[in-house]
Amino acid sequence: MSSRTVASGRSLLLLFASLGFLSTSAVAKADDSVSVDPLVATVPGTDPTQSNEGGAGRTAGPSVTPLLAPIPFKNSQLGWGLVLMVGAIHRFDPDTTLKPSTGAVGGFYTENKSWGLMALEMARLGHDTWRLRGAASHMDVRYDFFGIGEDAGDAGISVPLEQTVDLGVGTVLRRIVPGLFGGAGVLYMHTDVDLRRDLPPALDSLDVDSGQADLFAVGLQGEYDTRNDDYWPTRGSLAVLKAWFFTDALGASSQFQRMLVGWSWYTRLRGERLLLATNVNAAAASDDAPSYLMPSLGAGRFGLRGYTQGRYRDQVMTTAQAEVRWHSRGRFGAVTFFGVGQVAPDLGGLGDASLLPAGGLGLRYRLTRQFPMHMRFDVAWGKNENLFYFSVAEAF
Repeated sequence: MSSRTVASGRSLLLLFASLGFLSTSAVAKADDSVSVDPLVATVPGTDPTQSNEGGAGRTAGPSVTPLLAPIPFKNSQLGWGLVLMVGAIHRFDPDTTLKPSTGAVGGFYTENKSWGLMALEMARLGHDTWRLRGAASHMDVRYDFFGIGEDAGDAGISVPLEQTVDLGVGTVLRRIVPGLFGGAGVLYMHTDVDLRRDLPPALDSLDVDSGQADLFAVGLQGEYDTRNDDYWPTRGSLAVLKAWFFTDALGASSQFQRMLVGWSWYTRLRGERLLLATNVNAAAASDDAPSYLMPSLGAGRFGLRGYTQGRYRDQVMTTAQAEVRWHSRGRFGAVTFFGVGQVAPDLGGLGDASLLPAGGLGLRYRLTRQFPMHMRFDVAWGKNENLFYFSVAEAF
């Protein structure tokens, strides 16, 4: 396994830190035993290359609605642990017919002494003329990771690492015309990675890409948002386009890019209670991008459920998903979903890449009466394993 493959483990940690670990965990099922995998995260989140577009619903409510989500978990890599989110849906604008803002702080700790802290804010200002998003986090995590490419994912060989990450990211978007926003962002990340123990028997040698790295990035972002609600949309769509341009923060010795495009569409199937949600998503990284910033299945807000984050990773990734959502007149709902994904070393390689299928069932519980924010419980199957997810808000 090459140093490029080893470095891919960093992506697990970066995505865990930046995708909203504070509000989610997932249960990984392997060999018919169930364990919890908190590395699969969803909104609220601020992946530096795939930041969250969500805030809250348009429903009128009080100026501040508190949120509290303690989630115990058991993970085959991290052991037993606890994720805790404390936050609030709040308003900078007195007009209660507009979508409000969301802020939160959170952290986790596990029995193998992994831990992390995070704070984020997704603010809407000036009658939603401006959308400001920011996050800061620190993590120290001991974990195993998989390599680069479809073959590495099929092999399932992991390498034990310990990694620390300090991350700060912020974006500013301005409304251009109704529903259309454009803007820019900045990001700084410091990371340090080392092997936790000797290599597994399957690897007789390894050139470890260990040590420190400091990265700085500027980004261009655009989105077209016609959803009637961020957390439980019944109509409209969301299109996103993101481009990040990275450089070595200590001397500009390395430059690379990361791009993402995605589109989600929502419609009613029968009245207000039966809905269809769809999503297509593509991401790519340039040839000299570090493996921890390469796209992977199962990562981020649009992640394909049923795949361990980081097991299938390469320079190009595509996914397509659909979900039928039903909600009762009370706080409970249910969903069924299916999708496919691909990873490849370049765009031309997608023609030869396997279609990786996924599907599953889920339950929903509405956390507040004022806003349709849900706790979700999903059972998903993929090519190699079944996963059970506990999370706040929808996958897309």
